[in-house]
Amino acid sequence: MFATRVLLPPPYPVGQVGNHWNPSKPEPTMYQSLINKSLLALAVAAALAPAAHAQSQSWGTTTGVGSVSYESQYVFRGKKITNSAVQPKGEIILTPNGSSNFDVYVGAWMNQPVSRRGAPPAPDQSDEVDVWAGLEYALPSDSNTYKFTLDLGDTYYWYPDAGGSSLPTPTGSHASFSDEVNIGLTWNMPPIANNTTLVPKVFYYHDFILASDTVEVSLSTKIDLKDMLGFNGFTITPTIRGGWTTATKAFGDQLPAGTANWHNGYKYWQAGLELDYALSEDCYLFGNVDYAGNDDGKTGAPVIIGGNPQWGGTPNSVWFGAGLRFQK
Repeated sequence: MFATRVLLPPPYPVGQVGNHWNPSKPEPTMYQSLINKSLLALAVAAALAPAAHAQSQSWGTTTGVGSVSYESQYVFRGKKITNSAVQPKGEIILTPNGSSNFDVYVGAWMNQPVSRRGAPPAPDQSDEVDVWAGLEYALPSDSNTYKFTLDLGDTYYWYPDAGGSSLPTPTGSHASFSDEVNIGLTWNMPPIANNTTLVPKVFYYHDFILASDTVEVSLSTKIDLKDMLGFNGFTITPTIRGGWTTATKAFGDQLPAGTANWHNGYKYWQAGLELDYALSEDCYLFGNVDYAGNDDGKTGAPVIIGGNPQWGGTPNSVWFGAGLRFQK
């Protein structure tokens, strides 16, 4: 799921208090942080694994999905947010009895950086927790097939390391939380060859805290390499996406009283490739490589936040990842 964090610089690092760096709080070494984050992510994945089997209940059928991955960068909507991170995720989907075209879902995702940063202006590294819920409704058609799926949802974003009333700072976060609704439409196209199906999507997002609006379109497909090359158990999923986003209250909920908010908007794009290998019916290994960019290029945030280059973001990013997924 592409959760929405529009124009938010990452929160405080370990060791920084208010506007000042506190050397009495040394940051953990990269090795220590990697161990801590990996253990946390593995614990979450282990807890989710038993849920990755469909369960029939009196009120419907539930399906659990869990994953844990390592990403060399955390990039969102064309902008690099953190360096390497571990990202656990879990989701539960309910299909009510008597309804073949209606699903309700709830889920959570975390970004846990592998290493903290050094003293400013070193790269930002921030924790993040996203929780979402929504429903999907497959729209009937004249041919009695579900060609389009409507998605309505809400996502709550929490930044545990956000500073508080002492903000703004040149390297801190300007939001401790955010809330966003979305509406999307997926076109379930018929297969074009060898059971390969193109899946176009268009989504609109509105964030109440940032007063932001985002429109994103994407196109993906899943290719079974057994059909194409004879590689049993392997599938490859290419995806491209692009969008436009703008925020009127880009400083979120922590802007000091009397300080004018800053408006910003930009276009972004992304292309990625994921390779999956089925260890069993419900368990997959996966690896991915992605490229993303944006046309923002602005570093002119008001002087009060130090003209943080995070507002402009990296114009181009290339990263990779790998992980384990449990699903049914």
